[in-house]
Amino acid sequence: MSVPTDVSISVLRDVLRVYDHRFLQLDSLQRARLVEGTRRLIGDEGLSDVIRAALPASARLRAFCIQHGLLDELERLIRDEVEGGPAGAVVVGGRIYAMYPFLRGVPRQDVDITAEVGVEHRLDGVDWQGRRVRLRGAARLQRVATDRSSVEILLRDRATGREHRLPAPSRPAVPGGFELVTDPSEIPPGRYDVHIAATALGVRREARFGAVRPEGVRTGPQRRAVGAQDVTVYFTRGGYLALLVGREQENLSPFTRLLRRLLR
Repeated sequence: MSVPTDVSISVLRDVLRVYDHRFLQLDSLQRARLVEGTRRLIGDEGLSDVIRAALPASARLRAFCIQHGLLDELERLIRDEVEGGPAGAVVVGGRIYAMYPFLRGVPRQDVDITAEVGVEHRLDGVDWQGRRVRLRGAARLQRVATDRSSVEILLRDRATGREHRLPAPSRPAVPGGFELVTDPSEIPPGRYDVHIAATALGVRREARFGAVRPEGVRTGPQRRAVGAQDVTVYFTRGGYLALLVGREQENLSPFTRLLRRLLR
């Protein structure tokens, strides 16, 4: 292949995208023509390092199968993805590699999915237990099957970026499950976005938390006075979980402030 340009990389990426459910719908003659045209585009030497770095692992693997005439393996690769069965992965030296037992001789860099793996997470419930907040959910690295993982809830101050890290005890009955019960009275005043972090085999990933949740999870604001502070658990407009911590009077409406003065 000639020296790659942004245009040639874009063209190859677009061609390889056709190798999805549409490829499975082609007859044998149509498949052969498409594969042959793609093979000429890839070239005898295969993907250059520049092109390889610009493509996701799924496209690199398609290119490998096409270059080496592995049509049965190509079909299985596509069919597994279409049917929702992504390959598992292993962690080696801090890198994450997809596992495809039916593919032999694939360069390690073609199955390196380190940059593509995130954290799979779900919020199962949030409520108050007395003066403590309880969070229940699940989190784990995508595609990496291991029982040696840990979960943290991160409270990140929206104004300063300051973080409070809260280790979340596991719920053994739920894969990746956790339940955290925490006292927010020691958290300084501020507006905190809730993030979740999962760590396994030396690899850590984090994400905003709360938008992925089953129906029935309570999403209305939940406010409670905790010590000298007023704490509200709520969801942002984007659906993410957040925490507002203020001095007891700061978060109250004028009517509520007046009512509390009268009732003291």
